Amino acid sequence: MEDVPWEISYADFADGRVPYESFLRGLNAYHRTVVVLAAVDGILARQGTTVCSNEWGSALGAGLYEFRIRRSLSTICNEAGIPVPSGFAADDEVLIRVFFTTHGRRILLLVGGYDKGADPSLKRQQRAIAAARKVLSEYKRGEATQARRSKGR
Repeated sequence: MEDVPWEISYADFADGRVPYESFLRGLNAYHRTVVVLAAVDGILARQGTTVCSNEWGSALGAGLYEFRIRRSLSTICNEAGIPVPSGFAADDEVLIRVFFTTHGRRILLLVGGYDKGADPSLKRQQRAIAAARKVLSEYKRGEATQARRSKGR
């Protein structure tokens, strides 16, 4: 695990689209505010692309990666060495995917995600990956900028 955390950012389009934030808004408060943010800050920002060498992630090809969140909040916090926030059912399991790419040396660009627990079908998974690939392609063509993510978002 790296000592210096990766910077987390997201694709931001001039027309107001921010696919990662749209994905977050579609999640319930437990998934969004607690589990995804704890996992992104506590695991993904610390491990970067090395998440693909363990059960946390997978390389999907052409520069797209998948961060797999399939644990409870308490498990994520324990593994990340951060305190478990109060007020949530810390043992509720989730099954969420966050798609990202790298930018520069230590920047992770979040391009989308989906709640696999809500719809685990292969068809839904393929649509989510295709949408992430589209965002990545648009970003590479210069149609989106990189916006630095503020903590808690």
